[in-house]
Amino acid sequence: MKKTIIAVIMLLAVQVSQAQFKFGLRGGLNFTNLPEKSYPIGNSDAQTQLRTLPDYFTGFHVGAAAQISLLGIFIMPELLFVSTGNDVVYKQQGEEDRYFQQRFSQIDIPVMIGAKLGPARVGLGPVASIILNSKSDLADDAAFKERFNPATYGFQVGAGVTVGNLALDLKYQFNLSNLGDGIKLGDKVYDFDTRPRQIVLSIGFFF
Repeated sequence: MKKTIIAVIMLLAVQVSQAQFKFGLRGGLNFTNLPEKSYPIGNSDAQTQLRTLPDYFTGFHVGAAAQISLLGIFIMPELLFVSTGNDVVYKQQGEEDRYFQQRFSQIDIPVMIGAKLGPARVGLGPVASIILNSKSDLADDAAFKERFNPATYGFQVGAGVTVGNLALDLKYQFNLSNLGDGIKLGDKVYDFDTRPRQIVLSIGFFF
């Protein structure tokens, strides 16, 4: 029994010693949008409403990444600075539509886990986003006040390919928690679905 345990420990030690550790820099573009939906404000006849737009907002991300490979499995944690945003429109009967843009600076911490198939990779994993700063055209209107959460949580799925020291990745990200509680108009808060979705295209250089 002792010999078996020792053999297993030695085998694990050999496998761990053969694990590949890489560290690198990563950057790219992210395309963000919110689910398109209208939210009535005030009267139930919905003459006044706030509508999220499906247009993709083009932002960017830069940061660092690590990759641990063992037995065809990889783990890739990242620490990224992300600039992103989205668009909304305020519609009121008898008045011209008013379009607003929301912009965010945040730290994203995704951790992808998956399988390596030669130079190709497929994986999935959680991602946490911490908002550093937000700026919105809504803030220019005294009638509106936004209510954002300091952190959100989501999930990523994606695929990539590694050629030499270069890694190219395409990922889809969806949030599991809301970006915020909605919009405050006067003394009333109007909730709406603020779970952004992102297409993330990035390139990395690993040392």
